[in-house]
Amino acid sequence: MEQIDRSEYPLERIQRLLSGIPFFNEVSRDSAEQFTTLHDLAEIMQAKPGDRVISEGDSDTYLYFLLKGQLAVLAPNGAGKVLNYISPGEVFGTLAMIRATPRTASIVVDESVKEAIFVRLNYRYFNDLTDFSSLSIETKLSFYRMLAHNIRWTLEVNKMQDPQHELVATMRKVPIYTGEKGGEAELGSLAEQAHQLADILCLWNESGATPSATTTASNLQMT
Repeated sequence: MEQIDRSEYPLERIQRLLSGIPFFNEVSRDSAEQFTTLHDLAEIMQAKPGDRVISEGDSDTYLYFLLKGQLAVLAPNGAGKVLNYISPGEVFGTLAMIRATPRTASIVVDESVKEAIFVRLNYRYFNDLTDFSSLSIETKLSFYRMLAHNIRWTLEVNKMQDPQHELVATMRKVPIYTGEKGGEAELGSLAEQAHQLADILCLWNESGATPSATTTASNLQMT
């Protein structure tokens, strides 16, 4: 696995790959300047079949987006057993990033593809909710909307599979922001939602409930 040398990689191809990710696409529609800033902050990685993208137990502060190829999610302590696959456009690594906890599963490039290309963003660019010197408030709002939406979606899938789970009531208590849109109040609320939902999802995972196939496929639950 290595970082792509952008001087040797066509900029147009990178931009085309990034445009397939809803978060990057939304930022691009709102501001070409912010898209360029994100592009400059992002680490674009290339990996060969069998390369390890994330190792169980690692500690880092990255959020990952798969651009090309296919990744395999390995069962914790499962001697290489594949739980599910990650396809282009999917986001992974959310829980460990937002909660600053070790990765709970390993992710490798599937042997069926020639290569995988993914981008990772360091959470430190987003976790200061008052600094907009580099990333605008609109970009940070898009980022936290994505996090809160994706984690809540995974919890909703869990709830459909186990509607009587004790954490369903806790989910309902996480407030949804109803105030004025587009400001720091909404940003703070979205960040708090994402953290609360991530904590609930981790508790759900630790409860030993058997996830559905769809939930297992969600890499928010795994890393």
